[in-house]
Amino acid sequence: MNASRNHFQQQGFVHLEKSRANLDLGRIESALDEISRRALSAQTGDTPGLVVVTEAGKAGQLCRIEYLAGSSPYYAQELVPCLAQLIEQHLGRPVNLFKDKCNFKHPGGGAFTPHQDITAYRHFASYYQVTAAVLLDAAIEENGALEIATHWDLTPKGAQLVDTPRGILPQLPSYQGGPRNGDIDDSLCASMCWQRIDAAPGDVILFDSYVPHRSSENRSSSTRRILFFTFNLASEGDFYQEYYRRKWATPDNPIFHVSTPTLHSARQTDAGTVPHSR
Repeated sequence: MNASRNHFQQQGFVHLEKSRANLDLGRIESALDEISRRALSAQTGDTPGLVVVTEAGKAGQLCRIEYLAGSSPYYAQELVPCLAQLIEQHLGRPVNLFKDKCNFKHPGGGAFTPHQDITAYRHFASYYQVTAAVLLDAAIEENGALEIATHWDLTPKGAQLVDTPRGILPQLPSYQGGPRNGDIDDSLCASMCWQRIDAAPGDVILFDSYVPHRSSENRSSSTRRILFFTFNLASEGDFYQEYYRRKWATPDNPIFHVSTPTLHSARQTDAGTVPHSR
């Protein structure tokens, strides 16, 4: 545990294999099957409930489902506490669930471009989050495994430095508005070293909201599914219902569609590369 905790503290992410994560993958799958059945007839923006998002250019193809813990007693009462405990063991701070989703990257499914999660979450009164990614299918190069940036200029021009539980971390300059909303500046991305994390079903990847990450399109013939449960520091408050109340009210708001291959209403004007403000 000390080695994985040190890795997380230093790098902002850690890959926990299935034996370490110790999750009940069968029950996780069963709960998702039930949620998916209900999602088939749901539409984004319906009365409070599941958030169902389709992929850009493929209106009938599911890209993600959100509000999982709010829709499943098993997720809320058993899975979320297990994931919170994993995070707390590595972070050393208590956490609350902030948001959740399942990404369905179908064959031909689009890429998630380089970004930091803090770019989307900065609109809430929370400055630090950690996500637990739960693998339901093997993630490899061909189907768009998660890639993490491990080395780059930590203080590039335009970055905003934030005091976090892992020390001072940069909120990197990114594009605001338009079809590239949330993408990290291209010149900075070009200087980054990217590490692909190949993972097996039942594995968990923890990464915080300042870690640049991306994934390529799915070039395989099978769907790649990952659950993402994001937690904020408990000292900041409990934002889960607030997050979804805002999303239900304005589902097309670009703050909810940062660097994703989803249908949304981001302004189709290039706002340029500017540092985010808080």
